[in-house]
Amino acid sequence: MIVSEQFFQLIVMVLSGIAVGFIIDSVRLIVFSTPKRSSLRKWMMVFELMTWILLGGLTYYLLFWLKDGAWRAYDPLAQIAGIFLYQSFFQTILRFIARILVNITWRPFWFIVRLIVSVIRHILQILLNIVMFVIRPFVKIYSYLSYTFLKKLRYLKYNKKQQ
Repeated sequence: MIVSEQFFQLIVMVLSGIAVGFIIDSVRLIVFSTPKRSSLRKWMMVFELMTWILLGGLTYYLLFWLKDGAWRAYDPLAQIAGIFLYQSFFQTILRFIARILVNITWRPFWFIVRLIVSVIRHILQILLNIVMFVIRPFVKIYSYLSYTFLKKLRYLKYNKKQQ
């Protein structure tokens, strides 16, 4: 392997580190843009762990594609250097872009999902109220009859014990 190929692969690994930093930062931004009671925020650690695992697999695929699966000691160091480069130089610019993308895509999507859930909840509540209104006379009749029957049954049992 010639030096220019190794240098190209080093640059690719640094760029993949920058991409990993951006993706992790974007995942955190998306999670924290959801409401505090959302299930995504409750499961944030699992979601981020799954993201890290996916990014590790994609990094290995990148290494496999570039170097046929053989990695050198400078590959993880280059990726960590890329993450540090993202944190120190590119984070403000790329986080601004990510916030714009979240505000354009994620928040309207979340609003639509909450609107649909709210409409479905109200429809189910109305249907439940209608069913309860229709069933209420039968429940009253059943409760009255069961109470009077049990009252008579109690007296019958009491009388049987005395005989």
